[in-house]
Amino acid sequence: STGANITFQLEIERDAGGGVRGKFAMGPPAQRFLYICSGTSAGQTDTCWSRRAKISLMNLPEGPAIEGEIDGRSRDGGPACATMPLLRGGWIVRRS
Repeated sequence: STGANITFQLEIERDAGGGVRGKFAMGPPAQRFLYICSGTSAGQTDTCWSRRAKISLMNLPEGPAIEGEIDGRSRDGGPACATMPLLRGGWIVRRS
């Protein structure tokens, strides 16, 4: 990890089959994901970067708050992009 943390909240709903849906959930039901945009993709005008990190929403555990962490930097030193694996073993349920 490079120390570049990304934190966000996402409200989701579960469908009858246990999949997720919500305002930011993308893709077909069996392969839901979300994008985290950075640089010009996120509306920043003072940067040369224009990237999206793709985060899988599959296998989300049940819980009041679910947390996932990605490395916010790519190997080239820029913002994370492409499909990013979750760190610390995947999604974590937070009880408080």
